[in-house]
Amino acid sequence: MIAAYFIIFLLEAVVEVAKFILTAVGTFISVFALSFTIFQYWRKKQDEKFDLLKAAVKNGIQDEEEARKDALSHLEKRVEYLEHRVVQAFENRLSTIEGELRGIKPILQAIQNWFINNTPGGK
Repeated sequence: MIAAYFIIFLLEAVVEVAKFILTAVGTFISVFALSFTIFQYWRKKQDEKFDLLKAAVKNGIQDEEEARKDALSHLEKRVEYLEHRVVQAFENRLSTIEGELRGIKPILQAIQNWFINNTPGGK
């Protein structure tokens, strides 16, 4: 009879140990699942932050590219304007020089004629 009580006691102890082990395993699985959920949430937030950073950098690069294109266009227009002014000034100066040379031509012709007429070999 004592042996039967002892066996029942041992079975109850084994059942209690089994309940403890199952409770521990269940708790471990619950904590693991909660940790995994938290990690997934954190990872999603990090991915969102990274995507926002990528988008911000991309927008910054596009804005910089547009600004540089605008600056280049402005610079090209400025160079074209300055080139036009230099060419126009050069043409005006050449025209002035041409006019001066036309005015000097009769004087040079007169000097040439004087030398021809006043040198011994010219007569």
